[in-house]
Parts: sequence; structure tokens; C-alpha cells
Amino acid sequence: MRRSRMAILSVVVLFGLFVTSTFFQSSTRPPSLQWVMSSDSPFPSPVGGVPMTSDFWTSILFSSLYFSLIPIFVMRLYNKHSRVIVSINAIITAIERTIIFSLRAWQSCSPVERISPALTTYLQVSIALPYISIAHDVVALLRCMYVNSTKGQASFIDPQDSPVAASMSSSMHPLSPFHSASLHLSDDIHDDPKKRGFYRWVTDMLNLGFLAATIPGIIGNAHYRGGMDNESTANEVMITRYISSAIALFLILFVAALVVRARKLPKVEPVHVTLLLAILACNASSAIFRLLFMYHRTTSLTSMAPGSGNTPLEKATFYIFHMLSDWLAVALLLVPNIRAIFKTGMWGDWRAIDPPPKEQEWARKRKEAKARRSGLIV
Repeated sequence: MRRSRMAILSVVVLFGLFVTSTFFQSSTRPPSLQWVMSSDSPFPSPVGGVPMTSDFWTSILFSSLYFSLIPIFVMRLYNKHSRVIVSINAIITAIERTIIFSLRAWQSCSPVERISPALTTYLQVSIALPYISIAHDVVALLRCMYVNSTKGQASFIDPQDSPVAASMSSSMHPLSPFHSASLHLSDDIHDDPKKRGFYRWVTDMLNLGFLAATIPGIIGNAHYRGGMDNESTANEVMITRYISSAIALFLILFVAALVVRARKLPKVEPVHVTLLLAILACNASSAIFRLLFMYHRTTSLTSMAPGSGNTPLEKATFYIFHMLSDWLAVALLLVPNIRAIFKTGMWGDWRAIDPPPKEQEWARKRKEAKARRSGLIV
């Protein structure tokens, strides 16, 4: 948990630094360059183009679609049977996309804001990263699947999570201090701490890998403004954006292979594999779209030439294979009861290693005592 928080904090800090730097660079340029519509040298075409008048209703539609997922998360969070933090990146994406599509709707009605370099740069960063962060949530669920497969069955009495009572998750096991339950491991079921530790190490490495995809995406897209009038910066933007999407696609396919392999593990059900593969397919769609489009260059943000990102066909493919696929991935993480399906508890599997046996026994007794006081154990 601590390492995950540090990684997320690092990404947020980097994001803030680069975006702030970009805004300062934009605001300190001469007025003649403040609102750049065209450039003498080609620069990377913005993914999704810039919002034209025809993008207004499409932007309103996607803003509404993403906003519709927020109340679902609130209801899940309110209900103790479905309360889960594992898919936190999905709700962050829903909130962010609601905002950026509102901004795109505003840009579509304002010719001046439509060609704002600073706003265009912010939108490029915001569009580029969410599918990678959603893949982080998939890795968290994959970790729960693999770790759960190394644990023995348990006799389990807990009304709070009765749909998942037949099998333990890491946060329902005495290894975690967050779940009140009565648990008794059966002696005839093999428990494999070594394999559990290996699975945790692998998923930690995957999270670091996705971080390696996120950082170039932040760097490349945050310098998009500079690439509009500097050929060297434009080349840097194109290279770093490709590095980000290529690493992300490779890791998405690797995670998909691990999901398929998990079919043979104990306690893994077909719904687990199907749901994760569906989310990963949406992530892969976004990555592939970006890799196929980002080689294009343009000399004007408002150009309607092929490759500018502003033609009707390019806008349609952007909305379908990038924005809609991202929405489907978020919906698949927020609409189903992830806690019940994957047996994650509230926090998922956050430990790096198992605690000592004495600590486990102390936690078990403390939980049983609390359950008795609550009248849960007769």
C-alpha cells in the first residue's frame, strides 16, 4: 500500500510540475505566439484533433456518459457490501473525462479557445493517460485472483460480505487488519506463502512497468505546446508519446496473457477472466489507436487535411476506439460489484509480505472478539 501510494504521488507530482511548467511557458511567450493557429514547421497532430462546432453535441454526450458513472461509484461506496477502493483510478478517470469533455464543448463554441495552446496541451495530457491508469486497476484485481488462489478454504461467518463467504480474499484473511470476520483455516488445504509472495512481486513489477509508460506520456504531452514552433521539441513529443503507448500496449497484452493463464488456478471463475479480458481489450483499443494515429503531423490546429485529427473519419475513430473504449473500461470497473465478484474486500491485496504468525493470531482473536461484541458470533 505504501509503495502504491508513493508511486501514485510521484505521478501526480510529475503531472503537476509538467503541466504547470507548460502553462507558464505559454503565458510568458510574446502575444503574437500566445494563440498559435498555424506553424511554419509541422508538429504532431493532436490526438482527437481540436473541437470544432460539430463536436459540441458529441462532447456533451461523452461528458454525460462519464458523469453517469459517478453516482454508481457513490452508491457502491455507500453500500458496505460493495464498498471498494481497488478501482479508484476508474472513478478518477470518470471525473476527469467529465471535465475535459465539458472543456471540449466550450472550445467548440469559442474559436479563440479552440486554438489555445495551453488548453490543447492540457487536453492532450488528460486524453493520453487514463487508459494506462485503468490498467493499474486491472493489475490490482489480477493480484487478488492470483493471491487468493494460494490460500486455503475457510469456514467464514460474516454478514457484511456474505456473497463472498465461501472464499477468502487477502483483505478478508487474518493477514489483513481491515476485515472483521471469524476465519478458521482447514488443515487439509494447502497454503502457499512462497507462491503468494512471488505473485505479489510480479504484480509490483507490473505496476512499475505501467509507471514507466505513464512518465513518458506525461513528458511528451506536457511539452506539446513547445512542439508547435520548435522542430526538436516536436520530435521529442512524438518519440515520447510513442514510447508511452508502446510500453503500455506490451504490458496490456502481457497482463492479458496472465489473465488467461489464471483460468487454471484454484478459485478463479470464468466471470473473473471474462471481465478482466474485456477491460484489457478496451485498454488495448486505446493504445492501438494512438500508435496508428500519432505519426501524423500538421501545420495548423484547425487544419481539415487528412492526418490533422479533424476530419470526420478521424474524429469518428477517435471517439469510438479511444473515448468510447475508455468509457466501457471504466463502466466495467464501476458498474459490477467488484468486491463480491473478485472477493477483494475493501482494499484488495495491499501487503508486500505476510505478517508473522503471532500477528495473524492476534488479529484473528481481535476480530472474533469484535464480532462477538457486535452479536455476529453466537
